[in-house]
Amino acid sequence: MSELTMDVSPSTPTAAHRLPSRRLPSRRILGVGLVVLIVALLAGSFLMGRSSSSSSGTTSATSSKADELLATGLQLHMSGQVEQAKVVYGQVLKIDPKNAFANYNLGEISQVAGDNATAITYYDTALATDPTLESAIYNRALALRDTGNPAEAAAELRKVVAINPNNPGATYNLGILLIAGGNVTEGTALVNHSIELDPSIKRPN
Repeated sequence: MSELTMDVSPSTPTAAHRLPSRRLPSRRILGVGLVVLIVALLAGSFLMGRSSSSSSGTTSATSSKADELLATGLQLHMSGQVEQAKVVYGQVLKIDPKNAFANYNLGEISQVAGDNATAITYYDTALATDPTLESAIYNRALALRDTGNPAEAAAELRKVVAINPNNPGATYNLGILLIAGGNVTEGTALVNHSIELDPSIKRPN
């Protein structure tokens, strides 16, 4: 499959409520979107991963520490220091094992490294905390596709398209899977729609 530039709009879990989704800048990483809450970081408000705090009994002090570590991990990850970021995300999970964003980013690291099985495990944990995390559903679908589970991958991509019909990557990859599975009419329509959404996507040969 071709690499695609994704527009990812994940939900932002917090301790007491859910903020509206944020539109994030596109990033090209093997069709995998890194969850980076730039606005929250610049404002000094670390909102990532607090969704599990109230249910897991995490105290305010430890939750704050997890947020600080997650911010450090994101900065390392964004600067290309992936192994260091991985260590820091692991420290977040020691404090808050259900942290959606630490699990998501560890899944992204595993997926880019080609370890799709581990990536799926991390995405499953992230989605158990926040089932609406669009980027985790999308990346999980690609991992399922790459481990030989096209039907399950297509089902996951349909979830992404249902959440965000204007996601060009999900629309394109779902179309390709449907064409490969014999549903040429719907698959072709989806591929055509993905190109309308993002003209940089090349039509498959």
